[in-house]
Amino acid sequence: MNNPTAEIIAADIGNTSATIAHMRGLELLSQFDVSSHAPIGEVIDALQDNLREELCALPLVIASVNPRGLESLSSAWMKRGGDAVVALGRDFTVPIPNLAKPPHGVGQDRLVNTLAAVRRTDGNAVVVDFGTAITFDVAREGAYAGGVITPGIGLAMEALHQKTALLPLIEPSGKPPIIGTNTAGAINAGVYYGYIGLVNNILRELLKTYDKRPHVFATGGYGAYLAPEIDGIDEVVPALTHEGIALAWHEHQAV
Repeated sequence: MNNPTAEIIAADIGNTSATIAHMRGLELLSQFDVSSHAPIGEVIDALQDNLREELCALPLVIASVNPRGLESLSSAWMKRGGDAVVALGRDFTVPIPNLAKPPHGVGQDRLVNTLAAVRRTDGNAVVVDFGTAITFDVAREGAYAGGVITPGIGLAMEALHQKTALLPLIEPSGKPPIIGTNTAGAINAGVYYGYIGLVNNILRELLKTYDKRPHVFATGGYGAYLAPEIDGIDEVVPALTHEGIALAWHEHQAV
C-alpha cells in the first residue's frame, strides 16, 4: 500500500442499497446507506447530509453490481462538487488473480471481498456475504477460485409476500422459536432456520475442497444476524467490502 493513511470515499453499490464509507487507509471512519434506485436528487441530498464538503475532494472509488446505481451515484457526486470517480472493473482491475471463466463475469463486490480476505490470511479463505444474494467466495493460494450464489433472505421474504395472496412481508429479527404460533412467526422461523441450514451445508461442502481448513469470514447486512448459529464462520467483518475497495485502490496507486 503506497500510503496506509490516505483517505478515500468507498462505495459498495448493490442491487438494493449503496453503502458509502469514508475510509482512512483500511479504517472505516463513517458510513451511510442510500437506495440503489434513488433518484439523483435524493442521492445528492444523502451526500450533502452525510459528507462534509471538503471530503468531496477525495477520490470516490466504487465497487458496483448495479449499472444504474453506478451512474446515479457518479452523477450525484459530480453535481455535489466531487472530484475523481473511479469504478473498479471499468477503470482498473481488482489486484487479485481471477480464475473465474470468464473473469469479467464476477461481481466487483465479490472480488474485493476476496482481496480483503486474502490480505488478512495466508491466501486461503472463504467469504460469505449476506446481501440481496448470499454469495460464497473461495480464495485459494491467493487467487479468486469461484464460489456459490443463492437468493438472499430479503429476496426470500419478498418472494413469499409477492407470489402469494395473503402472506405478509416481515422483517426478520432475533432468534425465533422453531414453531411459529402465527403466520409472521412461522415465516420468521422458516427463514431463520432454513438459511442456517443452507449456509452450514454449503460451507461444509466448500471446506471439503481444502487440504487445510481456511479462515471463513462473514459480511453483509444479515451477517451478524445468522453468523452466531453457523458452525463454520470464524469471524464477522461488517466492513470487509469497503476494506477490499480501499485495498484495491491503494495497491493500484502503488503500481
